[in-house]
Amino acid sequence: MKKIYQIIVVLVCSLCFTFTMYAQGQPESLRDRLARKQQQENPQQDNGPKVPQLSVRAEMMNETQTQDLTNATWIREVYRFLDLTKGKNAALFYPVQPIGNQMNFYMMIFKLMGNGSLVAYDWNNGTDLFVDKLKVNFGDVLERLEIPFQKNGAVYTYDEFSIPSNEALGYYIKEAWYFDQSNSVLGVKTVAICPVLFRQQYIDGIDFGASMDQGLREPQFWIPYENIRPYAARMPIMASDKNNVMNKTIDDYFRMRLYEGDIYKTTNMENKLLNQMYATPEALKEAQDRIEGELHEFDKELWVLNDSINAIQSGNGKSKNTGTKKNKAPKAGKAPKGSSAVTYSARDRR
Repeated sequence: MKKIYQIIVVLVCSLCFTFTMYAQGQPESLRDRLARKQQQENPQQDNGPKVPQLSVRAEMMNETQTQDLTNATWIREVYRFLDLTKGKNAALFYPVQPIGNQMNFYMMIFKLMGNGSLVAYDWNNGTDLFVDKLKVNFGDVLERLEIPFQKNGAVYTYDEFSIPSNEALGYYIKEAWYFDQSNSVLGVKTVAICPVLFRQQYIDGIDFGASMDQGLREPQFWIPYENIRPYAARMPIMASDKNNVMNKTIDDYFRMRLYEGDIYKTTNMENKLLNQMYATPEALKEAQDRIEGELHEFDKELWVLNDSINAIQSGNGKSKNTGTKKNKAPKAGKAPKGSSAVTYSARDRR
């Protein structure tokens, strides 16, 4: 009887040991990860403005809104500088100091990086490369901006009033103008953004503040726009002085291209800026206007008059409004002498 009892005890202990090892080998559940994250959160940072939190539904919606350029047959990449002291761009600058949970775009970026929700990449002399070796360490950002902080594990504690959101007076952005022939779609995709700080100047103890003229321009880091878009889509902004209702989001602002910015570079094999290619301000301005015209004219050149519309034009001496953009195109160029007047639609050109 004693022997049987010993065997039962050994079996029970073996089962308990096996169950413990199995449980330890299981991947951490979502509930466990959320609980661990809540334990790691610093209660001192909960007193500041809250950045948008993402639900599973928001993450899924972000994936459906991704503009895929793999099927594009034409792409033109341009870089712009957005001056937040001018025109519509001020929507990204205000409020300079948080009002409740309302904050400007730079503060949202900074706080998302601080809690580990957003990864940034080195400025890399203006070349946007999203590779692991160029990932930015948030502690290095705090040190460069001279913001005192403490680090406990992966959690950073810092004074939120030290975030230089008032000095974020500009952004570099990269756009990709593309044509997807499979869907006959012309689109503009915001590829990356880079905050630009104009640091406050102190001369002989006098604070001259941060300004476009006197401040030292410091590009910070590149951020793939698709990484920040789900948060931008949940951050309301006021896009007009004439309508104070916050009926737009930061994502609307970029997606609808409500900003104004001068082109300072286009992707080229020599990787040169426009001011390196055009020496005088007049030549630079002329080149910027020409590139803007090429981008907008490309849309018109996609759609040409088909044979039936040409027949109507030749019979009546004028064109008729045929409705939507896909059925009606801008005026086609004149056919060379000796050639037929037949033109081809976008579908025929595929």
